[in-house]
Amino acid sequence: MSLASDSRAVGSSIERVRRVLHFQGPDRLPLVFRSETERSDIINVGYGTPSGWQPAEPGLDEWGSRWENIIGTGVGQIIEEPLAAAPDLSGYAFPDPQAPGRYDELEATVARFPGRYIAGSLGLSGFSRMMALRGFENVLCDLYLERAFVERLADGVLAFEAGVIEEYARRGVHGVWLFDDLGTERGPMMNPAIFRQVFKPRYAEQARLVHSYGMDYLLHSCGDVWELIPDLIEAGFDLLNLEQPLVFSTPEQNGIDRLAEHFGGKVCFCTNVDSQRTLIKGTPEEVVAEAEHIVRALARPEGGLILLADCGKDHHIVPAENVAAMAEAFVRLANSSLR
Repeated sequence: MSLASDSRAVGSSIERVRRVLHFQGPDRLPLVFRSETERSDIINVGYGTPSGWQPAEPGLDEWGSRWENIIGTGVGQIIEEPLAAAPDLSGYAFPDPQAPGRYDELEATVARFPGRYIAGSLGLSGFSRMMALRGFENVLCDLYLERAFVERLADGVLAFEAGVIEEYARRGVHGVWLFDDLGTERGPMMNPAIFRQVFKPRYAEQARLVHSYGMDYLLHSCGDVWELIPDLIEAGFDLLNLEQPLVFSTPEQNGIDRLAEHFGGKVCFCTNVDSQRTLIKGTPEEVVAEAEHIVRALARPEGGLILLADCGKDHHIVPAENVAAMAEAFVRLANSSLR
């Protein structure tokens, strides 16, 4: 039995998002505004640190990874991993998903936005969390040289996430949103065969847990994950948040059209004007043209598209006029494209 809260009111964000995710005919396309929650159909909120928690040293997070902010962007990067020295979990303690105070902000957010679709974020998840603990190169080597260790590490991360998912369900969350970058600019970070052996079964198990509570399973992944998309759909994801649609382009076909041709109707997409290309380097007119292209290619009367209307605003490297042009275009298109 689902523990997630529900709303069947016509035009509610919960109903709108669920209809677009499951191809049941929404009243309009949902909009996501990360910087303006009052305008957003989806409110993304994650778990917090336990009550009273303080880092043992500056820059350390609860997992033991040390972060550094990239000057001028507002984005952080990890500069020290707690398991970098050796493939050994014997002295490592994973965080407690049931720690007191961890869900205080989430509970306040759920209460503040009745009728809005609440997406419970897992933050860095799966492979990305493993990289934060062990290091990128180390994890890639471990997949070949230390398979038993890397699978224990994956299971430890996902056990924590399972606890968070259960707590989200108890608190009325509608969907679980993973942030797990799996692609580079030229293909997946790992051999797809390795992905299918190690990660796909674990995603599928996590999908079953999420769905057992009546929640949706949502994935953000940057980069070129084209070769992995069929596996992600088979694993059970209801949404793929791919913010670089042009990375899938070939000499013969635009990436937006390629997504529509091969995967339209098979999974719901959440996207924006390409965040590495048009949004940064294009003119406002080019931004609007691509926004219209996205909706024309990927939106269906039955659903399949959620619009990320202010992508890049918090990175401080995207021209403000381009973000504004994209947001204005998506608002207009959200209200007119399905008529």
